Order: sequence, then C-alpha cells, then structure tokens
Amino acid sequence: MNVTEKKQKKSEEESVGQIHVYSYKLLNEHVKFLHPKLKSLDKSIKQAMMPIPFEVYVSSMIFFSMIAGACGAVLGFVTAQFINIQPASLEILLPVLGGLVLFGITFGILQIIPKVRVTNRSSKLIEEIPHFIGYMSTLATSGLTLEGIFKAIAKEETEEDIVKDARYIVRNIDILGMDLISAIKDLIHRTPTGPYSELLEGAVVTVQSGGDLKEYFNATAKVQLEEKKMLMQKTTESLGSVAEIYTILLIVFPLLAVIMLSIMGIMSPSLAGFDLITLMNILTFAVIPLSGVLMLVMMDTMVPKR
Repeated sequence: MNVTEKKQKKSEEESVGQIHVYSYKLLNEHVKFLHPKLKSLDKSIKQAMMPIPFEVYVSSMIFFSMIAGACGAVLGFVTAQFINIQPASLEILLPVLGGLVLFGITFGILQIIPKVRVTNRSSKLIEEIPHFIGYMSTLATSGLTLEGIFKAIAKEETEEDIVKDARYIVRNIDILGMDLISAIKDLIHRTPTGPYSELLEGAVVTVQSGGDLKEYFNATAKVQLEEKKMLMQKTTESLGSVAEIYTILLIVFPLLAVIMLSIMGIMSPSLAGFDLITLMNILTFAVIPLSGVLMLVMMDTMVPKR
C-alpha cells in the first residue's frame, strides 16, 4: 500500500460516518436543549481533534444510547420470561430498568470518550515535543520562517500528532485562507493545556514581536531536553522499585508460601476448607502467572514509548 492509499484510507476512517449524519438529521432539533449543558464536551471534542462537530456528536450520543436502551429493554423482557422474579412488580419493571441502565451506561461512556482521547493526545504530544523541537530548531537555523517550518513538518510521512497538527495549520493557510497567526491560534484552542500549547504560544509571540525564532527554538529545546532527562531519571528510579517488588512478589513470596504450606500439610491436610495441594496448584498456575502479567502491564505503562 503506497502513501497516497494510506492517506486516503486514514481520511475515510476519520470522516463523519453516515450513521452520525442520520442521527443528526433525526434528533438535532430535539436535543438542542442539551448543548448548553455539555459545553465541556464541546471543548474536549476540539482538543481531541475529533473530526466530528459538537452538535453531530451529541445527536449520535442520544441515538446510540437509545439503541442500547432498546436492547436493554429487550434483554430485560427476555430475562423476565425465563427467570421467576419476586415480587411480580419487579418482573414488570425489569425491561424498563434494563433499558434505562444500558441507556445511561452508553451515554456516560460516549461522554467520557472525548476526555480520554484528550488525555491520550496530551501524553503523545509531551512525548513527541523533545524530538520535534530539535528539528524545528534546525529548520529555523537554516533560515526557514515559522510557516516554512510547519510546512516542512507537514511533509513528514508519519502519523504523529505534531505532524498532524502541522498539516492542520497548512490546511488552514492554503485552503481556508487564514494567515499564519490565526491558523496557529486556532490550533492552540484545539490543543490540551501543557508544554505544547505553551510552545505554540511562544512561537506566535516571537513572530509578532519580531524576535529571533532560532534562539527561541534553541532555548526551548534545551528546556525540553532537560525535562526529558529528568523524566528518564524518575522512570529509572521507578523501574528499580518495580524490580524490588518483582523479586518479592514472584520469587520470595512463592518460595515462602510453598514452604509454609508444606509444613502445614504435616499438621493438617486442609486450610480454611481447601486442600493444601489445591492451594499450591492455585498459587502455581493462577496467582503467580497473573502477578507476572500485572507486573508486565505496570512496567509497560511506566516506560516511555519513544
């Protein structure tokens, strides 16, 4: 698959689906009263760079929640037919309760998704800044303007968030006719608060005040690299603590547990109603493997991805 086909596939994946358009046409006039109550959702959708308007997303939330509520009502009705529920009034209310529960769960999950995507986007940007700030500094040293820097980054054949943001700025300039400052400010409004938004704001101020863009990016690069170094040091210290936990949990504890169970087996063949051999099997084939998986997940979340 070549680059053009990849971009076309990505564009199709990120476009608003027909079901979203249908839900908007069907429900928008009836759910407008929710718009003022979900203003924080509007901000999250923009900061997550989700390719769907706020009004369309709210209509889709209600539409999918209604479908889930209908499925919950059917499930409750079927359950009531096969299970004898007392008192009888609860059996009548079960479809209603099932529908309301699934409706509420679906609505809540869809409301949380943009906030989760904002958090993920923020963490990705923090990881990418130390790598791209050096590139920006090099481009500025070679004499490129701020617009030229973003256009150079936009040509990168990667799907990193900073590259996507550079393409967003270039699109605003070349297609929507915005000037550079307006395009960057529009991106700042769609960026989670943090080092990346501060970087963009600083670049805007530098350009507007006629400052030296090369010196700004060089100074920012030094700060970001120092912060990256401190983060790596903290990560190394944390991994040292995890190594100690690993030794205690997966090496020392199993040995002590087997020795203790063996000694107790001399005095009693069971413990709390469980056969000691069964307890050893649970320890060997369930507790230790699950603990190992949990340790791997913990270490994976702690180690930076780049």
